[in-house]
Amino acid sequence: MSPERVIRRHIEPSDAYERYEPDTGGHEPVRLDWNESPFGLSPRAQATLRAFETGNRYPSIDQAPLRTALGDYLGVDPDRVIAGAGLDDVINTLATTIIEQGDEVIIHEPTFGVYRSLFNLHGATVVNVPLGPTPDFSLSVDGILGAINERTKLVLLCNPNNPTGNLFPRDDLIKIIEATSCLVAIDEAYAEFSGTSHTDLALAYDNVITLRTMSKFAGLAGFRVGYGVFPEALMPWFRRAAPAFFNVSAPAAEVAIASLADLDHLHANAERIIVERERLSALLNEIPGVLAFPSATNFVLVSLPVEDALTVVTSLARHGLLVRHFNHPHLVQCIRISIGLPEHHDRLLDVLRRVLESTPEDQT
Repeated sequence: MSPERVIRRHIEPSDAYERYEPDTGGHEPVRLDWNESPFGLSPRAQATLRAFETGNRYPSIDQAPLRTALGDYLGVDPDRVIAGAGLDDVINTLATTIIEQGDEVIIHEPTFGVYRSLFNLHGATVVNVPLGPTPDFSLSVDGILGAINERTKLVLLCNPNNPTGNLFPRDDLIKIIEATSCLVAIDEAYAEFSGTSHTDLALAYDNVITLRTMSKFAGLAGFRVGYGVFPEALMPWFRRAAPAFFNVSAPAAEVAIASLADLDHLHANAERIIVERERLSALLNEIPGVLAFPSATNFVLVSLPVEDALTVVTSLARHGLLVRHFNHPHLVQCIRISIGLPEHHDRLLDVLRRVLESTPEDQT
């Protein structure tokens, strides 16, 4: 079968989201590379999962109980909530609804790699307005506004940003929102670690979408539950494009609802992650040549005194410690460390010091 006969012309086979995973040499891996929670399910979520016995039945086709729980959590009308099997799925519903081939989507790289590949698959032209250099990684408001034209359907802002970890000033976002009539989506997957919410912007402006996930602060990465608050006037079209059941399985929906009934537990875990994030950052900054950038997330981006941090990533992996490396030119000297448990970080710090001390001078 010829690909030219059946594949849409704008889809390129090499344009998928890829993640480098080094060889651990047989060690049980300590995963500090996927920004997962180091904590298990909340008590109510555990009890709900143990008691789940209706896998032979479909969930609610409109996921009304789940959307009600999510709406109550954010203080919004559940009829404005779109759910999905992870935040990628919610963004896919967004793209399915608004993108026609040749439309433009503005992003700011370095940022979450899924944006470019997902919108390219829908036929969009992805326009990058780069972030400023280290250490600020500032958002170019003027650059974004200058890139908007009649073909622009969406400006997608990741705040706090992954992988840099920084939080863009709220005023910068408002300037962009108020200066354009296109949609502005704010991906706040890490909101619970930042002390900031943009839900009020989705309620105040009719062109704003906010996107969230249960993967990070609720520890539901394996259950895949994402959601977003969408403009009320456009909900009939977004509901039409969303898949039946919003692609969320019955156990995932029930576990998510139970988790949202355990908010004190989840917020306590988030606070533990924040405290450990600050401790890890301070200890990293004590290592000569190492700089941990300020973070408003559950990870820390770290600049190392090497030409290419991939060699360090490989060395850490041989000790069973997995961290993330990026090929972006501004980040080639960096690693991203997900916040795990204190004992994970103590081990990482010890190995990292020894790896850097043994790195040849011509690689620093």
